[in-house]
Amino acid sequence: MEKIRSEIKLGNVYQVNACRILSTSLSKDRSLAPLFARLLAKNPAPNASYLKLPNFEIASASPELFISRDGNLIKTSPIKGTRKLSETGSNFSDKDKSENIMIVDLMRNDLGRICDPGSVKVSQLLRSELHPGLEHLVSDIEGNLREEISWDEVLQKLLPPGSVSGTPKYTAVALIADSEPTKRGPYCGALGWLQADKAALSVAIRIFWKVGEKLKFGTGAGITWSSVPEAEWEETELKAAKLLAIAGGLRSDRWPFGSGIFETIRVENGTPQLLREHLIRARKSAAILGFEVPSDSEIISRIGSLDRIELGRLRLTFGETFQLSLDPYVDSTHSARIGVRTQEVDIDAKAHKAFPYTENLKMLTDARVDGFDEVVIVNQDGIVCEGAISNYVFRIDGLWVTPNLDAGVLPGIIRGLVISSGLAIESELNEADLEKCTHAFALSALRIAQPIAEIAGRKMMEDEISKQWALKLREILYSHSVG
Repeated sequence: MEKIRSEIKLGNVYQVNACRILSTSLSKDRSLAPLFARLLAKNPAPNASYLKLPNFEIASASPELFISRDGNLIKTSPIKGTRKLSETGSNFSDKDKSENIMIVDLMRNDLGRICDPGSVKVSQLLRSELHPGLEHLVSDIEGNLREEISWDEVLQKLLPPGSVSGTPKYTAVALIADSEPTKRGPYCGALGWLQADKAALSVAIRIFWKVGEKLKFGTGAGITWSSVPEAEWEETELKAAKLLAIAGGLRSDRWPFGSGIFETIRVENGTPQLLREHLIRARKSAAILGFEVPSDSEIISRIGSLDRIELGRLRLTFGETFQLSLDPYVDSTHSARIGVRTQEVDIDAKAHKAFPYTENLKMLTDARVDGFDEVVIVNQDGIVCEGAISNYVFRIDGLWVTPNLDAGVLPGIIRGLVISSGLAIESELNEADLEKCTHAFALSALRIAQPIAEIAGRKMMEDEISKQWALKLREILYSHSVG
């Protein structure tokens, strides 16, 4: 992003679509056809398509029309601006709108090179288009093709699509080629069909593609001078989350497998937050479950040998061996949409942060496929418990309340801090209590306290009450970290 912004500062470019490519291994005999069927069922997209060639497949859930043609009439509908359906407010940001208008100007210019003079027009500017879990900002531009124009000329003048390159297009494309470490391949190209003077081509975004034994997926965001790195990263995560969940794409390397216990710790300004509390919990579970935990000095020494990260995710696993990993982390900038799930809960097992974590991963995957960020679990007795990876605190009848441990709740580190500092009380809650909830947060050591926008479709308030509560928690967390 800094390289792109430096070019914007120099006036060489105004907007660039920056992308990253995710990849994993997939055996040669595995087809993407079942994945495409799941995409159609779980994430129906207006420009979905499937392509199979020797040693190459694409399963696309593209929402964006690149070009449609009917006789001499040609139309393009670039998307610029994406947000979650749960986000409050009725308007997209000024940044989204200005970025969309830049791409509209670019596409008007591109169409002007192949259409009759004076025929190019913006038929709709900055319209909202709803997709599963997301809302896009879309504009429509159309014109009348010149009689003598060929398909070769049309594609040569219009590719790559303006919404996934930038403006000026050719400067942006050169900067992309110089900046992105992985070639995009079919990602951000065009996918569809042509027949004589008719066509429908999508922008090849939200696609999975397979070459040999490698499965890839791309995601990106438009960068302008006003872009905030964390927000742009969050946009790439937002665009990818549901489709990766449908594909079973909760990254396996983020979760320990086998048998043992683990701790996930937030690293802020290079320092593991609440490390003492995490190690105390790990030792209690290890003593009961029969695992060994190294001495504090050994663990601290191992952590100290890792590269310093300003904001990161530290994972400690205690099983047959002690392992640790540290990865960069980006805070979420959006409020969460939460579903409700009723299921049988093994109350004793919930006392420990143990792996395998299969059941929790499945719950989280199912929630994201359904368009939620997390779930509230209600146990077999109708009592509210926790989430797949979160504790919860609810404001009910003017009091901040978190569910009792004996309902089947992991003793979360942030949950414990909230109770010990008097920010919430423990109480038994049932599903009916959720109907009286006005404010809520999802608690975890990594995210600390993520505000909740809605629970099972019911809107939560996000006002000064919730802001002050979150601020107090941050102050208490800071005092523990430096104390």
